[in-house]
Amino acid sequence: MFDHTKPVKREVARRRNQQGRWTPKEVDSEQVGRAAFDPEYGLDDELDPEDIGLRRNEVHEATPTVIESRLRQLFPEIDTNHDGVVSAEELQRHLYRNGKSMSHRRADMEFADVDTNHDGKVTAEEYLSAQLPGTPAATVAAVKAFSMPDPLDWGDYVAVTLAAMVLADQDKDGGLNLREFYDFLNPEEGTNVALKLHRLKQDIYDHVASMHGGFVEDPSQQDEARRLRLSFEQFQQSLWPQFSVWEPHREDRSEAAETESARRKFVLLDTDSDNYLTAEELLPAFADIHPTESRYARMQAEHMMDMADCKDDRLTLEQMLAVPHAFYSVVHHDNHDNSEL
Repeated sequence: MFDHTKPVKREVARRRNQQGRWTPKEVDSEQVGRAAFDPEYGLDDELDPEDIGLRRNEVHEATPTVIESRLRQLFPEIDTNHDGVVSAEELQRHLYRNGKSMSHRRADMEFADVDTNHDGKVTAEEYLSAQLPGTPAATVAAVKAFSMPDPLDWGDYVAVTLAAMVLADQDKDGGLNLREFYDFLNPEEGTNVALKLHRLKQDIYDHVASMHGGFVEDPSQQDEARRLRLSFEQFQQSLWPQFSVWEPHREDRSEAAETESARRKFVLLDTDSDNYLTAEELLPAFADIHPTESRYARMQAEHMMDMADCKDDRLTLEQMLAVPHAFYSVVHHDNHDNSEL
């Protein structure tokens, strides 16, 4: 039986280790940016492109700026064993710590915003009123009662959100305390299996609904698990990109080879061999579909090491100062297409 807390092993790309051997690499450059290198700039866009050595679509040498002083200040904090270099593990721990702190800060701020009566818990009515002023009348009664919609219309945002909040309410007091609210916003970080399954069912519905023809409800299938499932073709077109990330030198990978890799993953997950994937069967891969802060930190640390052209995963301060954009561009959200990312 799979342990839902551990993602299915996957190889997304390869890199040489210090002994010259190729080892698996988990870098998804489209997903870096959730963990933060510098908490000073984690939530606010206080840096101009020039501050991080970026100018529009090109990278240039950075002049002495606030970033140089920040790197000099942060380096000894990241170098926890004080050996004069930042290892990949130290960088990952630093990113993870900041990422977790930022996600909690975001949850804290949102909780304070939506807890309008300041009673220490967020009800579905409070949350949905903030998200969608004017909740549809058909769901008002269920929202106020904080009860699971039955039947659940997966195409109804209000109903799906309400269902997630009910599942997150583990003490069953009709609202979410701060810890439950954090789990509701970040199910990948918690241990609420029911909430994770709900998210996966939503993923299945959303992916299938967005495909040609949309989601077609089969009234003959009374079992929800048999209605919300993915065929191999649907899996390959929707969720497979979450697993298949490779470096530019592998862009010539043939369509047949890619299909074969997708098929192997599908067969691994299809534990009952019925040629369909349900939410329960996707649960072991939850961390691949919805990466945790730990996964983001690992991906981002790899990405930063590569951008700094660090061959041995041991960064010196001089290397970091030479390429400040490797550490700050991934947390700076602007409207420019930075080709390095």
